[in-house]
Amino acid sequence: MKKLSMIFMAVMIAALAGCAGDSTDEGGDLAVVQNLELDATSTGRTIVLTWSAVDDDIDGYKVYFRTDATGSYTEVGDVTTTTYTDTADNAGDYVVIAYEGENTSSANSNAVSTMPQVFSQTYTIYDQFSEATAHSGFIFYDGTDYGLTGLAGQEAFHQDMSAYDDSKGDDDVALYSGSEQYSGGNSCAFQVPASGAYGNCDPNGSWYISKVLTSGDSVLFVELPYQQAKTAYAKIYGITVTEDTTTNGTKVSFSFEYQSNDLALTVFTSNAN
Repeated sequence: MKKLSMIFMAVMIAALAGCAGDSTDEGGDLAVVQNLELDATSTGRTIVLTWSAVDDDIDGYKVYFRTDATGSYTEVGDVTTTTYTDTADNAGDYVVIAYEGENTSSANSNAVSTMPQVFSQTYTIYDQFSEATAHSGFIFYDGTDYGLTGLAGQEAFHQDMSAYDDSKGDDDVALYSGSEQYSGGNSCAFQVPASGAYGNCDPNGSWYISKVLTSGDSVLFVELPYQQAKTAYAKIYGITVTEDTTTNGTKVSFSFEYQSNDLALTVFTSNAN
């Protein structure tokens, strides 16, 4: 009997562990909410969700959010309509359930994500004092590929940003809009995050065509006003500035996140390194 009890306890622990990252108040017998979508009016940090009404008599809908696929959901909204607007601090996933008193939907709705594309590999660009063959320019997205380094100013390479240094042999370097120091580049602008606020940028805040980087900088937001559609936004993080010892130049290394310009969302993960 003792052995059976231990087996039962092990099964229960495993079941609870499997649900730990996906907990809302679902599990009743009301209908599951269908067709949860990110509405086309969403932009910046303003996340507008819509869904189809359930046929059951209900009191309303609860909206839940989590910042990553392994985290737990937190209730962020309680509404009686089939739309909800969230001013988000971070990117993540949303689900909705219906409720009537203590009774709820039997399961979560489909999830909707506002996550950017995350490119966690390290990219490196060099200032003009490094070798002539060292890549000084960077393209976030060229319509086909993401995360391209190349020679800034080269006719076939249209950089979004470049590394450039006003003086040789020091411990800082600047990132410039791709159209500033070299010909043929695209325009971009940079924004310094508020202290510790790495999950979103402000489209209406202060943006600069260049930013001098030092060892204390870890995150920058980038505005990419592509002409074909709405502005895209990116976040470069894990920034390191080090000496290029072969030439007494300086190099910048980073990873990045990219929000497509479909909706011009400006929410990202909280990653800094």
